[in-house]
Amino acid sequence: MASDLSVARRVGEQSDEHDSFEVEPNGKFEKMIIRLLCEPIAQRLPARVRPNTISLITHGIAWLTAACAISSPLLPRPARTAALVAAGLGTLGSMIGDCLDGMHARRTNQCSKLGEMMDHWLDAIIVPLVTLGITIALEMPPWAVVVVSTTATMIYQAQLVLYHHTGKFLHPDTTNGVEAQFGVSIGYVALAGLLYFVDRHQAWLDLAIAVLAVGGTLVQMRCNWFYYLRLGRHLKYHLMFVGMTFAFGGLYLLGGLSLYEFALCLVFTSFRISGSYVLFTLLRRPFGGMDMGIVVWLLAIAFAHFLLGPTPTTDGFKAQALLPYGACLYMIIRNALDFARQYERLRPSSP
Repeated sequence: MASDLSVARRVGEQSDEHDSFEVEPNGKFEKMIIRLLCEPIAQRLPARVRPNTISLITHGIAWLTAACAISSPLLPRPARTAALVAAGLGTLGSMIGDCLDGMHARRTNQCSKLGEMMDHWLDAIIVPLVTLGITIALEMPPWAVVVVSTTATMIYQAQLVLYHHTGKFLHPDTTNGVEAQFGVSIGYVALAGLLYFVDRHQAWLDLAIAVLAVGGTLVQMRCNWFYYLRLGRHLKYHLMFVGMTFAFGGLYLLGGLSLYEFALCLVFTSFRISGSYVLFTLLRRPFGGMDMGIVVWLLAIAFAHFLLGPTPTTDGFKAQALLPYGACLYMIIRNALDFARQYERLRPSSP
């Protein structure tokens, strides 16, 4: 699926200034979804509601949705069905909220750099969360979880790299974020119905899901290729991100990370790198797409897993298990510090 979760500029359009990610929707199905599901709510929202509040609520819904999806394979059949339906409704709610914050800001004249930064900054987390949720809910094999989730996350990052370095905010015509989220929400509900009547662990279903993973990866790599043709010499900034995310994936496949540790590391690597592109693009400041601290954490996790023997604490817990969470905390703190330093340049001017 395409992983830009906000309304995006189409092929052939170009922004002269790095000061806005917002454009009008062009896809017919996207316009229909917005007209039927989003506009009626936007028209009824009181002006006192802040767009940033909508963004934060949407972000909370995305985490709850991912929690329902990721936990669903661990639940008995009736509870699993309920969790998957909840994930479908949550994805739909997240899609609506992701449209509403910008619509409400424009309708009530509350647009600001801070609001736009918050919207797209948090998208850097939501993009991998959406894909990780559906791949884990489907119980895809480990290689598929890594490849599908990582290639989806790469699309949003490549889009941001292109915009940061060239001023072109483009979206391939394959699909867009609104349509993709709507499709995922329908997919969750369909999966809930299927797994209520059919046992997941069957050979034909394993094969069907593997085929789905390959097909999804091919579509996502087509979207990535769209950007690669346009990035030119700037491709190196994207490939650094690819290397870091697949390094976490490799550690998961080799036993150095658990599934949930890999998921968190992918989410927060996207937040750290793609989120920084959003911040520094809006501020018109250069960003090279690299954080050597992430590399250090990757090396530490690999060293602890492959070269050190078990080092349990007094209660039997292995100390190495703390390293992935330390890496995620590091990335959160780095972004929080960058945000704090730039807050004065982002916040709305006093009337």
